Order: sequence, then structure tokens, then C-alpha cells
Amino acid sequence: MPNLSNLYSMNETYHEGEKKIQQITGEADIANSLSRLITNMVTAGAINFLEKQPMTIVSSAASQNKIWVSVLIGDFGFVKVHELDSISFDKTLIRSTPKDIFYENIEKDHQIGALFIELAKRKRYRVNGTVKLEDNLMMLHINEAYPNCPKYIQRRVIALPEHFTTQDAVISKGTDFPATFQEMIRKADTVFVGSKAEDGRMDASHRGGNPGFIEILDDKTIKVPEYPGNSMFNTMGNFVQNPFAGLLFVDFEKGETLQLTGSVEMKFNQTGEDLVKTNGTGRHWIFKMDEWIYIEKHHDVQWEFLDYSPFNP
Repeated sequence: MPNLSNLYSMNETYHEGEKKIQQITGEADIANSLSRLITNMVTAGAINFLEKQPMTIVSSAASQNKIWVSVLIGDFGFVKVHELDSISFDKTLIRSTPKDIFYENIEKDHQIGALFIELAKRKRYRVNGTVKLEDNLMMLHINEAYPNCPKYIQRRVIALPEHFTTQDAVISKGTDFPATFQEMIRKADTVFVGSKAEDGRMDASHRGGNPGFIEILDDKTIKVPEYPGNSMFNTMGNFVQNPFAGLLFVDFEKGETLQLTGSVEMKFNQTGEDLVKTNGTGRHWIFKMDEWIYIEKHHDVQWEFLDYSPFNP
């Protein structure tokens, strides 16, 4: 791994981990030009997009550096922009399981990352901040909010009944990948990633590709490619400061989820087959799992797959 100790950028929008990765990759100028997109409030043009979403990806932190990523699914209107600097989630309208570890985590650590992603239109918007419980509302005070590029999103359409239903979830936990989970990961075209900066701020992001883009190395380890992106390097920058991560795989056909928590090692300047698999960046990261949570009947939603992203290598 390149020496990270002597690299810097003058732009204070990004923390030191992000700036170091931007310098390593030679993309600091691009990142600096995009820094104006990151604010501490929702842009007026994004309000309608956020409020119509039935799904939000959220990252949260537990003790012992465990980061978890969850998916919240709710009836229309469960997300509201109260003020430009705050968003609420109405717990009475959330239909995904209330047994998700997310709710336990936010009672102790109020920092969360949120990713609002509309798969059908390949649109996404990231919001990081502090959540506070107020009766039936989870109020998210925004620290950072910004749009993301549409790359590597596989299009899926969600059926939108007037009301979703909540099922009686079945939860299992473990520390080694059963063969069924390995097969699920091999077939996956989408994974959601949670990371945490040195100051405790959380982030939730997305990685996508054709099935097989994630490699199983052994019964605790997977390899995730880093394709060309928006040059901000929020996730990898967090890994510099805090080499722990959470991953979420969603079985869109069954409404089941696989959550992983573990540690990360980044690899740069890879050549040969790895250069091809990373779409020319030569970058990937190795995720070593500590624990998994599998939830059957996590949510009751019907998805229809449309097509893969044209950006997938």
C-alpha cells in the first residue's frame, strides 16, 4: 500500500483519509471541483426524490468496531424532509422488520449514514448525520448531504401497493460463511457498504457489477473491486482512518438480507487480471468477516429486475 503519511489537499470539505486517497489516485483536482456538492442540508430539488422513496439504506455502529448496514422499507411517506437540515423516518410506516440490529445500535451511537437510492431510475442521494428518537419519529440531523453518480446501479422496479406488510422475521447469526451464503454473494450484482470516519461520522454507499464481481477467497474473506467513481473516495477514505466495514446483501426475490461486519485491507496498483476486473483502476479491497446476520422475511416487497448497468465491466 502507498505511503499515506505525507499527502494532503487544501480542500477542507474532505477529511484527511479522503484527501490521502484522492492524492494517491491523482484525482484530488476532480474531487475538489465536486466539493461544492457536499452541504449540510438537502437541496430543494432533492426533496421530492427523498420523500417518495420506499427504501433507505442505513449504516450504524455497534461496540468493538462493528459496523452494520441495514435496509428500511416503508409505506409512501415514511420519509419526510422537515427542514432542509433534517429528515424524519416515521417508524409507524416502516414495514421491514423492527428486529433489525439498526434499532439497537442507534440507541447507543446516534451517528448514521443514509443512502436514498431509486434503483429503477439509477438515482441516489447520500445523507450522513445524527439521529434522535422522538416518539414514533427518527429525526436525522444532517451533517453532509450530496447526490451520487448513477454508475453501476442495476435497474429494478419495486411494486408499490397502498401498504406493505410486516412479516415475522427469522434471524440467524454466525461467524463462518455457509455454502448457501457464498452462493448468494457470488450471484450478487449489488452490495451496500457502511464505513466510519475517525470522528465517528458514518457513511452508507453502494457497489454494483455483473454477477461474480465479488470474489469469495475463503469462508471468511471476500474481494471487492473499486471501479472508477466520483473521485471523492468517501468509503475508501474512511477505511484509511478506520479499517472496519459493514456489508449488506439483499435477496430481492425472497425479501431476505445478509449483513456482514468485519475489517478491510485496501490494495492499489494491481495488474493483470485484477486490472481488468477493477475496470482499469487496479484498486480493490479485501473484506475479512467477523460476524454475519441473516434475516428471513425481512420485508415483503416484490421487485422486477430490468437490466444491468451499462457501466459494468
